[in-house]
Amino acid sequence: MEGYFAVSLATKKIEGPYPTNLVDPVTGKPFSPDENTLVVAPPDYPQLAEGLEIGALYRDVPGPDGRSGILHELGPLDEYYDWCEKLASFVTNGKRLKERPNDKTEWSNKLSELVVDKKGYPKTEGRGPFWELFRYGMRGMTFGPAVCKKLADDFINWGYVAQASGDSHFSFMCDHIGSAFYIASESGTGMVRYPWQWTQDMEPKLGIEKVAKLKFHNHRGGTVTRLYYRASV
Repeated sequence: MEGYFAVSLATKKIEGPYPTNLVDPVTGKPFSPDENTLVVAPPDYPQLAEGLEIGALYRDVPGPDGRSGILHELGPLDEYYDWCEKLASFVTNGKRLKERPNDKTEWSNKLSELVVDKKGYPKTEGRGPFWELFRYGMRGMTFGPAVCKKLADDFINWGYVAQASGDSHFSFMCDHIGSAFYIASESGTGMVRYPWQWTQDMEPKLGIEKVAKLKFHNHRGGTVTRLYYRASV
């Protein structure tokens, strides 16, 4: 199974309140989760959505080239998990999970705990490089522009070291995943999310209660835009 991040280059808030069968005042069309985004955040870290209003609807704003959003491939999920674990080990000088939990929330929590260092990162209460990505990347949460900027900086700061590692696939993935957060941070209103679980109440999410009040219309047949092709290794 392959996954992807949904990247919004720039967004604009749709002012509430939101009645059932809400119609987009700009397009005149019923709301669709493919075209409009409900901002949700984890109760234990609502700062993940900083720069956006939790529980509010946003629509993508097209840029000069007509693009408004991108489906950013992660590749096969097992390989993506391998890369995340390698990245965590890379920035912690060798820390690793003893085993990979089957539950993805448990995996996310344990992997993010590897990069926690309160002495090393006092300004962020111990949250080290890529903490937000490891903890919430696969859980249907919304990464607001502030966290996108923080993660983009993490990838820039560690990218040079990754390139010197001699592992071309690892450094390619650092560039590729990092670019999703970089392009989302440029406008100051962009966002990144893993869309597979965004409407599923698999765990508590701030703002998720709005889903029950709206009737969304799915539009099938979308295509995945590949920003980069996998490097040969």
